[in-house]
Amino acid sequence: MLTPDQLTAIDRHLREINLLTNEELILELTDHYTIALDERLAHGLSFETAITDVQSAFGGSKGLQKMERQYNRVTFRHYDERGLQALLAQFQKPLVGQTLIAVLAIFLFSWLTHKTRLTDEPDWRHFLNGTLEGALAGSSFVWLFMLWPYLKTIPFRGFHNVPTEVLYLLKRHILFLVPFYAVGSLGAVFLSIFPNSLEISLVALYLFIYYLFIRTSRAVYETLYEVDTAR
Repeated sequence: MLTPDQLTAIDRHLREINLLTNEELILELTDHYTIALDERLAHGLSFETAITDVQSAFGGSKGLQKMERQYNRVTFRHYDERGLQALLAQFQKPLVGQTLIAVLAIFLFSWLTHKTRLTDEPDWRHFLNGTLEGALAGSSFVWLFMLWPYLKTIPFRGFHNVPTEVLYLLKRHILFLVPFYAVGSLGAVFLSIFPNSLEISLVALYLFIYYLFIRTSRAVYETLYEVDTAR
């Protein structure tokens, strides 16, 4: 039976020595390490020798890092489930009221922008391009903010896996923003062919989708970093 100090050493070994960040994998590996160390200690090995031996059995630090990259696929599916729940929550109590207010505000904003367009702007190009540039600039700032703790460790620890939560959020941001930008670019060119009322509705829908993305991303971010807060 391992002591509390030895269990703490396993956690440090996985997080700080092997630089693992996937919480689900760390929990699973902790169980494997505990069983394997019990067996080796029973045969008279020292704890330090035993934990090095167990690490080698997993392919060393590189093997554990590779295992984490593979395990992330499973974890990301779990995170996607959280994202779906966060999206559905926007249309349920207590958030549905905020969503309805957002719908009205976005539609009013689109209508006012359309009225301005009739006198000042020849088409939607300027408006949509500004929206896209703002979304890209905001996302770039968020990406840098999330990546900075990882980037500043590279000179000391070398290249290693991007933290699981950060990698997930970055991938999902990119998967959303690429088609979002593409649709916005097409809209800037072709939106003017639609009737005025449909133009307003389409722009409002476009902005509402981005609103849902921001709200959902924030909710997922909070659930992902609940674990970090408790560490």
